[in-house]
Amino acid sequence: MTTLIQALPNEEILDRLLACPDWSAQQALLTTQPGQADEQLAQLLKQRADRFMRSDVAAVLRIAQLLIKLGEQMALPVACALGLTAQANAWAVGGLGDYYRAVDGYAQAAAIYAALQRPIDRAKVLAGKVYALAFLGRYTEAVDDGQWAAQLLQAHAQWQSLAGLNWNLAIVYGRQGDDMGALEKFDQIRDFYQSIGTDGAWCLPMVEQNRAIVLRNLGQFPASIAASQRAWQLFAQLGQTAELARTQQNLAITYLVLGRYNEALELLDQASQGFLADGRHADALVVELYVTDCLLHLRRFADVLDKCQAIQARFAQSGTRLEIGQALLNEGIALAGVQRYAEALASLHAAHHCFAQEENAIYCTAAEMERATILLRQGAYAEALQVSQACIEIFQCYELPVRRAQACLLAARAALALQAEATVRYLLQQVFALSDQHDIPTLAYQAHHLLGDLYKQLGNRLQAQAAYRCAIQALERLRSNLMVEFRADFLADKATVYEDMVELCLACAEPEQGFVYAERAKSRALLDLVAHRVDLRIQVKDARDQLAVDELLQLRQERDRLYRRWETQTDLHTQRGNLADGLVGSCKVTRPLVGDEQQQILALEKQITTRWHKLLVHNADYARDAALWQVDPAPVSRTPIQAYLPEDTLLLEYFTVRGALVVFLVSRHAIHAVRLPTPIGQVIQLTQLLGLNLRSVTRSGAAQFPSLTQNAVGLLQQLYTHLLAPCAAHLAGYTRLQIVPHGPLHYLPFHALHDGQHYVLERYAVSYLPGADLLRYNRDSASASVPAIHAVALGHSFDDRLPHTLQEAQQVATLTGGQALLDSRATISQLRAVAEDCRIVHFATHGDFRNDNPLFSGLALDDGWLTTLDIFNLRLQASLVTLSACQTGRHVIGGGDELLGLMRAFLYAGAQSLVATLWSVEDQSTATLMGLFYTQLMAGATKGDALRHAQLAFLAAGSRQAHPFFWAPFFLVGNAGPL
Repeated sequence: MTTLIQALPNEEILDRLLACPDWSAQQALLTTQPGQADEQLAQLLKQRADRFMRSDVAAVLRIAQLLIKLGEQMALPVACALGLTAQANAWAVGGLGDYYRAVDGYAQAAAIYAALQRPIDRAKVLAGKVYALAFLGRYTEAVDDGQWAAQLLQAHAQWQSLAGLNWNLAIVYGRQGDDMGALEKFDQIRDFYQSIGTDGAWCLPMVEQNRAIVLRNLGQFPASIAASQRAWQLFAQLGQTAELARTQQNLAITYLVLGRYNEALELLDQASQGFLADGRHADALVVELYVTDCLLHLRRFADVLDKCQAIQARFAQSGTRLEIGQALLNEGIALAGVQRYAEALASLHAAHHCFAQEENAIYCTAAEMERATILLRQGAYAEALQVSQACIEIFQCYELPVRRAQACLLAARAALALQAEATVRYLLQQVFALSDQHDIPTLAYQAHHLLGDLYKQLGNRLQAQAAYRCAIQALERLRSNLMVEFRADFLADKATVYEDMVELCLACAEPEQGFVYAERAKSRALLDLVAHRVDLRIQVKDARDQLAVDELLQLRQERDRLYRRWETQTDLHTQRGNLADGLVGSCKVTRPLVGDEQQQILALEKQITTRWHKLLVHNADYARDAALWQVDPAPVSRTPIQAYLPEDTLLLEYFTVRGALVVFLVSRHAIHAVRLPTPIGQVIQLTQLLGLNLRSVTRSGAAQFPSLTQNAVGLLQQLYTHLLAPCAAHLAGYTRLQIVPHGPLHYLPFHALHDGQHYVLERYAVSYLPGADLLRYNRDSASASVPAIHAVALGHSFDDRLPHTLQEAQQVATLTGGQALLDSRATISQLRAVAEDCRIVHFATHGDFRNDNPLFSGLALDDGWLTTLDIFNLRLQASLVTLSACQTGRHVIGGGDELLGLMRAFLYAGAQSLVATLWSVEDQSTATLMGLFYTQLMAGATKGDALRHAQLAFLAAGSRQAHPFFWAPFFLVGNAGPL
């Protein structure tokens, strides 16, 4: 009988077999008798499976099942062995991550070849088993099997198979932390594949990729980057998308070590998308693990904890202890970052256990180093030094210079606390040797800061200043590599170097330099946004953005729908006593998010935030022009801030140095600095007491107002004594004050402080700035192309619960000759249609401050909430934006004194100035005050003077309106000049 194999070409046979819907159809097609032709067909099927390995894992599994069925049904054990091998390859190297099943499959295949007395085939199968054993941490077994197979393959001159085996042994060495051994293997493999010409083309990029990893571990960064770039180019030429994604992942890790955070995050995102598109979910999960490494550098600890929990659960299914240990390690670091030390130590102990089972000395040492970090924070300096010095020795033994340098920094901190000068110098010398050689700012910043601390401890101020200056330059290089929305978290634990520098400048009688460094520590992300006009809008800038933008818009619509449903169920809390007493009118009290509605809304908000950040990270504005983000290392070389100050204006910039307050007094002609005797903690206590007084107003009757007012004035007088009285002599001769607060001082109404006879407001026109450097960008009014007076006033009564907002908006529109958009017309879409051409934009509505996520603080309009994220998408030319709603001037104060909330977004969107509120406001009195404000403004008063006169009118009216609750929450930020 003529067999099918004899009748048809091989490729056609395979195509017809694979096109069959099931085994019955395949069996009908296979009309051959057992023999050599059948094994030939089996080998061809295995080759087809190998071809699909990097592009279609599902196809590999289908072919493997066909081979196993063929072997079982047609008494062809070789086909079973080939099918088991193909199946194991899919589980191990195909991205499915099921290493237990892979080892079992390889073992069964090897047993079949042993029974058939085919040792070479058995050795080839064991080469694959070595790879799977490596990921299960069974290193001794892997090496034993590998050595047996290597001897056999070498004896039979199976050089290509030997190269593959050596490759897997190199992976074993790498996972054990023996990078020199791994590099030696990979160099041998590269030489072999180069020697065989075009036959080795498919393997060379894989070799380069693995060489890049071990070269990075050994601190050879230029060589590592070059190897990754060669692998990237070769994989792209070969169309190997999955391996291209792995190359992106590996290059991202190298960039992370070098502090190139934006590039690292962008590459990790690309790698994840590449793996998921290829169905490689296990590989995408590994990418998530590396993302947590990056997020740790950015101090985004909450995100790390969420991700690590999910990663541990997923990897537990596949039994990969090393990855589970890495997730536990990062979880421990994140817990320590939020000072949950007991939980952190438990996670680190669990991580150490995983690494010990893996026999991985490197990661065991990494866990120990993080334990030493906690010991240092808890004041156990001697033990921390002992543990970190042991880590140094182990990292040195394994020739891991970056990890060794990190351990040296930790040991140096402990030695400095113990005043062991010689030890500190010795350790820092080793760090500088590496950071200087490879230009690693993450190491340089920490080393220079520690060196500055050492010089300060020794009383050498000049050398300490020089060291701090270098530390700040390295830190600002790192910050320049960050997407702007990540900078606040990143700087949260790094402000001390600026504080140390300011303190030294003052000790050296250099207030001008002290002011420069205080400014460099404050609101730099906002300054970058305003100065460079970076586009943060949610929009498609290239084809790859389309899906992300569509998802973002859908998520925002769903979030707005759920939030609107929740807030319509919230009752307006109105307290009324005797109406003849004229008590407080309507104030909105927000019901906390609870239960299922909380979880749904918060989950959506987290998804929106994450996706927006990803969109910004790969936004071309960040990636294309890195120089855009470089902070000027010598701001004094530009026009001094003083040139932007009028003669009648004094700028007071507050700065906290290790809990002590300093105020810089900046006029057009001089800069002075005054140290305030009161610690910041005492000011915070008074601020909290003032807050209690203000909240009592809405719950009090007319009889209680005199005592409440007296108490408030007493607290404001104490605050004046602490914050302004020590520099009163410098205030003489000025009529205007610009206040630049710092930290918790942003919550204080400086214009309402009381000197015992008068409020500050009665003597000075007061305005505010997040940072003095913003004077360079907000001193001009809106564009001349905008009509002289073109206003829009949006009034929303919040379902008739704030009725006076409509009266207020209509009044503003009448006074300014502008347009009133009331209730159903007060929409986000209407605002977008008209706001860009307006010189005045006024909101009279309910405001919601979200301390948990300021990106979703917002203003209530008829079609939803105008959130901070929405405002980032506006483009304004307004000279004035008034936010006449509750707590619109409240912020979350991030690292680097970044003010995260509505005000920052409006300044970014183009507003020259804002009137905002520090606490909840009452709608009726607010409408009255706003009428007074706009009357003055339209009569020609400057914005600062108009607000001041309106507030003074409340004071003059006496009665309940004299209490600061009614007039003091309103403050002006930005350009205080005319419209």
